[in-house]
Amino acid sequence: MRNSPDAAGLLRIARDTLLNELLDALPEERHYAMRMAANALAMAAREAESGDADLVKELRLLSELYGEDVVQAAGASLRERIAKMNKRFARDIRDGIFDGACAQGVQALLMDQVCARLQISNPKYLEASGLD
Repeated sequence: MRNSPDAAGLLRIARDTLLNELLDALPEERHYAMRMAANALAMAAREAESGDADLVKELRLLSELYGEDVVQAAGASLRERIAKMNKRFARDIRDGIFDGACAQGVQALLMDQVCARLQISNPKYLEASGLD
């Protein structure tokens, strides 16, 4: 049984405390650093809240692109498998492997990756851009 709040909730509480209770107590020249720390906490909270769903989706899309089932591969962690597949993906893009017939599929995968990262780092931009 887990305690409440969860990790994402604790990060949000820490961020709110920094911004609402501590920011004004700092000298003006320290506000930027405090806001950067608060932004990092917000990003960590969003990432904790999303869990592994985005990572599994990214790995599944890469697996489909390559026609390989690496989603269920044993051994390496989810993040390690994604890092390995993304290195391969980047190399293959540079080498022109995806030029031509499957370029649309590659473009869709890249857009999905960008949107997933923006959902964590800058969801307001993602929403305003209409990409989501």
